[in-house]
Amino acid sequence: MPSAAQIPTVKVGADRSARISTAEKETAGLLWVVGLVIIGYGLILLVFGFLPLGLLDPAWQLRASAALTGAGPYLLIGSLLACMARAFNRANQALVARVKLLRRISLWAAIVYLLFIPIQLQAGVQLLRQKSAREAQTLSEWQKFRARLRATSTEDDLRTLLAGMKQPITLPAKLDIPVATLKGRILADTDSRFSAFRFQAAQDRAARWQNFLAEATSNVLKTLLMLTGFAALAQLRPGQPSILQKGLILIRRKRSRGSASA
Repeated sequence: MPSAAQIPTVKVGADRSARISTAEKETAGLLWVVGLVIIGYGLILLVFGFLPLGLLDPAWQLRASAALTGAGPYLLIGSLLACMARAFNRANQALVARVKLLRRISLWAAIVYLLFIPIQLQAGVQLLRQKSAREAQTLSEWQKFRARLRATSTEDDLRTLLAGMKQPITLPAKLDIPVATLKGRILADTDSRFSAFRFQAAQDRAARWQNFLAEATSNVLKTLLMLTGFAALAQLRPGQPSILQKGLILIRRKRSRGSASA
């Protein structure tokens, strides 16, 4: 039978254990709620970044990639906080099941980030090609106009050519100068504008490629970071290593086999 001196000590220890258990439950609940709030904030950024939808449009694909990289940190931090809640309350089976589901969803999130790396690169290249094609079409139209202008020999031909332009030019009813002189002035102005447009198009093309390489490198690195983070959270079954850990284990095994064979 315990002595009178031992009874208070046992009671104090039980009270302290109860306080610790309550504090851990409160911490677990707080981590879970805050994690869900941050995940919800990231999902709002993601969903509204996808709207309006245009799955086959390269511009939409780039916008979707930007939305993924922008919402990624919120989704990742929120998932991490929610998963940490289980460490403070392992007795709550409902919480354990929710965390298990969240870690499985993290696997799909990692796959989505992986798939968007080639998608955003291809979309960027397609947009650059579209802009280059429009410039090439404009240059071709300039060249055709110059060829038709050189081929004109009468006043009626010149009036017909100028009236058929996208921005029609109407000549006065009576010309004050000879047709050959007017034609020469139009050719000189056309050559000047054509040369300026071609020079500016070359500069714009180089600038677009430089901006694309910088933005593509930045977006790919951000996407890889998000991919790594979700792969570290992703887990198929409780107790198993994460997907990232499994990948690192495979890499180490291949290296050890390669060194052994060498």
